[in-house]
Amino acid sequence: MYGPYAEVHTAELTRFFARELGYALAALIAYQAVYALTTYDLFGMGDEDGHFRWCAEQLRHNTVFS
Repeated sequence: MYGPYAEVHTAELTRFFARELGYALAALIAYQAVYALTTYDLFGMGDEDGHFRWCAEQLRHNTVFS
């Protein structure tokens, strides 16, 4: 989720779950954006947590916004 390959892994896993579980890829991508928007401030209070940064990156690169 936070590592250097997080974006690649997220994309691969999203495609995998869409294919294997029969979900529309666009729906899963939209759900990821919704998750980031609703949980960005629900985890650790310090910089070491990383969740806020993950949410910001998710929103920055999520195709829902392009």
